[in-house]
Amino acid sequence: MTLMNRLAWIKSLADYLGGAEDLPPAGLSLPASSSWWGLWWGALTIVIVLFCGQASKFIYIDF
Repeated sequence: MTLMNRLAWIKSLADYLGGAEDLPPAGLSLPASSSWWGLWWGALTIVIVLFCGQASKFIYIDF
């Protein structure tokens, strides 16, 4: 597998796991059960909640 093909496959995998594509990339064997997807989206939600607000710089100015 060449580098460009591998990068395209990784992009397809990220799109599939992020919900942008309905079909998994060729050669992927993930369980597609509802409980697995529930755990996956729950883990993503926890990561987002843990890191939200850390990149923003809020400046409070009292006039």
